[in-house]
Amino acid sequence: MFIKKAVFFIIGIFFSLRVTAQPHPLAQVPFILNNDHIIIQIHLANSGPLNFLFDSGAGGTLISKEVADSLGFTYVRQRKNVGVSGAHEVGVIRGVKLTLAGVKVGNITLLSTNTPLEELDDGRKVHGVIGYPILAKYVVAIDYAAMQLSLYNRNTYSYQGEGQVLPIDLVYNIPLAKATITLYNGTEFTGNFLVDTGARSDVIVSSPTVVKYAMAENVGKHYTVRRRIGSSQRRTKMRYGRLQSIQFAKYKFEHIPVALSSDNRGVLSINALHGIIGNRLLQRFNIIFDYHKGQLYLEPSVLIGSRYKINASGLDITFKKGKPFITNIIDRSPADKAGLRPNDEIVAIHGQLVTTMQPAEIRQAFFHQQGKIELVVRRNNKLKYTEFTLQPLL
Repeated sequence: MFIKKAVFFIIGIFFSLRVTAQPHPLAQVPFILNNDHIIIQIHLANSGPLNFLFDSGAGGTLISKEVADSLGFTYVRQRKNVGVSGAHEVGVIRGVKLTLAGVKVGNITLLSTNTPLEELDDGRKVHGVIGYPILAKYVVAIDYAAMQLSLYNRNTYSYQGEGQVLPIDLVYNIPLAKATITLYNGTEFTGNFLVDTGARSDVIVSSPTVVKYAMAENVGKHYTVRRRIGSSQRRTKMRYGRLQSIQFAKYKFEHIPVALSSDNRGVLSINALHGIIGNRLLQRFNIIFDYHKGQLYLEPSVLIGSRYKINASGLDITFKKGKPFITNIIDRSPADKAGLRPNDEIVAIHGQLVTTMQPAEIRQAFFHQQGKIELVVRRNNKLKYTEFTLQPLL
């Protein structure tokens, strides 16, 4: 009997040790997904909660000048900040205390910008963009299904899952990982891709890589649009098509949408950077950033095999003060042929007032589908009814 008790006692200790060895988060941070952007709330100095885009592609921390001035921050100098699509002037603010979910992250440097930051779909403002100060100090796990970031002690963290481990290199405070692209003509290449939670695409390819591999002729059915990207908000021409496949770690995604950059300035003009893995692709995983060990951990989520988002209308939507407006109209697209214009305010879809719909529901109405869509828009204070047939553009 004594021996049996001793055995059970030892087994109990063993399992107790295994349980306590599991990583325990220092903080759990809820977020919202706003049109594929991760939005968290942080506190700076003695501020109230501020809405920040959590962006792994942000090597510095941006804050709107309006908010910085309202908090009484002092600028030590001005400098250029290089973003995805060019450079813009910023003011440098040092030694600002950052608190996240009750955890004191420490003193950070802020870059103040006059460039307008996006609104949330519900009309609230986005006050800034943050990435590196959090990712450098903690191991950060993103659970897209639970909409939660978990922060772990980087010195004691030990990954316990069964996902794929992917090495990353930190270059100018941003994470680069290897991925392999295959084009429809059979061309295949492996390159360095920025793992970017701040990009609203599946995959973006840099302009030197587009030219080197003649990608514009090998992405199948495609369309071109000029849009504002990155913190510089400069307009740039992007061609949208598909790749035969992209291999990211051990995971292969076939016929995946791709955006081809034509930029000659900014990050997407650098020869050594082949492109960006964006948040639409990253959402198919639970993803863990471990900068301390130079690794990503990728665990497939329930979204791993879900359909790609494909524009089926030829228009883009932005929300202003909580109301949906049409922005870009693609030439010869269904929306263009229906006579819709940029700055038209969407009032109703299929006879339902948009005030009774969620923003995600409004956006979803223009993706994936085929069939007729009925719209009422407001233009110059007059209502206009139109209908057209949705057809995926790719």
